[in-house]
Amino acid sequence: MSAKTFHLGFGSMYERIRRSCPVELDPHIFHASLIYGEQPREFLKSLSREYLDIGRRFDLPMIVTTPTWRANAERIGRSRCAGLPVNQNAATFSQELRSEYSDMSIRIEGCIGYRPEEAPGAEEAMRFHTPQIEALATSGVDGISAYTLPAADEAYGMAKRLSEIGLPYILSFVLTPRATLLDGTPAADVFQRIDALASPPEAYLANCIHASAYEAVYAAMLSEAPEQAKRLQGLIANTSARTPEELDGLEEIDSEAPEDFGRAVWALRQKTDAWFLGGCCGSSTAHIEELAKRAAT
Repeated sequence: MSAKTFHLGFGSMYERIRRSCPVELDPHIFHASLIYGEQPREFLKSLSREYLDIGRRFDLPMIVTTPTWRANAERIGRSRCAGLPVNQNAATFSQELRSEYSDMSIRIEGCIGYRPEEAPGAEEAMRFHTPQIEALATSGVDGISAYTLPAADEAYGMAKRLSEIGLPYILSFVLTPRATLLDGTPAADVFQRIDALASPPEAYLANCIHASAYEAVYAAMLSEAPEQAKRLQGLIANTSARTPEELDGLEEIDSEAPEDFGRAVWALRQKTDAWFLGGCCGSSTAHIEELAKRAAT
């Protein structure tokens, strides 16, 4: 349905790193710390290459996000990387990866975000996220993406600042099947408010939810606010239909078969305006390969 060129995303990095990292992870900025040191840097690159190799094999454009989801100024200041230009160095790390795949179309997105329980209000979000936004915007990334947004006010504050930087940007939310953010605000209301900015986002995404939940969100929005529904254009999908809150409490990964994942996620491209699809919790190279197979046919 979407007229935009399809882009493939990575599968889960967080879970794979947490379970197999050869060095101790920084508790504050997590895998952003792995860009320092030969062994951890190569480990992070090797995981990234697994996904990039899939895109190359199936000749698909890809989006690569910098490993900076937790690397805001406050967290960097508490980390063992305090004083280092972490975001700029992470952008360089991603650019080095892209240079290894010069035969592919790869777009680098500077990644920003927050854990849901820490979401600030609009003005605080502008103040808080500005240092990281500015660091990434001046480091040669192609755009900036904010992930796992739970609350309307934080999203609006981030969008106001992002709209001023002159780069395309994407906002990705954790959405409920009722088409609301986690704070209960209808997604259509949030999209409409943010789209009124002088420079609105390139697209809105959902992440950390299952394909079935995304389909329910899209259907609910399409019936009540069709113009806003069309602005929802991608999913970074969980492989479990459980809620993010339920998944947080699990010791073991709850994951559907790669074939089922690939089939369900690719169907969103055919049924909705989605042009960017990838994997979140529970996804592996096998899941992304199944998605890529369908995208390439």
